[in-house]
Amino acid sequence: MRRRLSTIVFALTLGAALGLGVTAAVVTWMIPRDRTVPLTEENLQQAQRRWDEHGPNSYDLDLSIGGLRAGTVHIEVRHGEVTVMTRDGHTPRQRRTWDVWSVPGQFDTLETELSAMADPQRGFAAPPGARVVERVLFDPEFGFPQRYVRSVLGTQLGIEWSTTR
Repeated sequence: MRRRLSTIVFALTLGAALGLGVTAAVVTWMIPRDRTVPLTEENLQQAQRRWDEHGPNSYDLDLSIGGLRAGTVHIEVRHGEVTVMTRDGHTPRQRRTWDVWSVPGQFDTLETELSAMADPQRGFAAPPGARVVERVLFDPEFGFPQRYVRSVLGTQLGIEWSTTR
């Protein structure tokens, strides 16, 4: 009887350990990994070169924007010109805002953001001594920004955008 009881306890312990191991592996696999890297002049220039060499001249792009002015953007570019742009389903009246979300416009924004890192108080209206973190993920084939995150730690001044389609 004792031998049988110890076999049952061993089997239950082994089963529980295997179950926990499998559960931990599945949870780890399902949690999204942050593949962004710090934004640098070097990786920005490399991405722009990839876009210039391999990026399509015509494309549709959907973006999700986070931060104080969260929302969605849809643009359609034909032969290098933005032909359609909507922000949260509405077309902005000011045409000058359309190009901001094109891929070249995103690169211009990233250049401005990178320059603002030199003086976060002036560049981002950050409080004195605030730490700013900028991270980005560029498409490995075409170079366009797939995700950008700027965090001004301890404030609500962060922004982010992600390409959703």
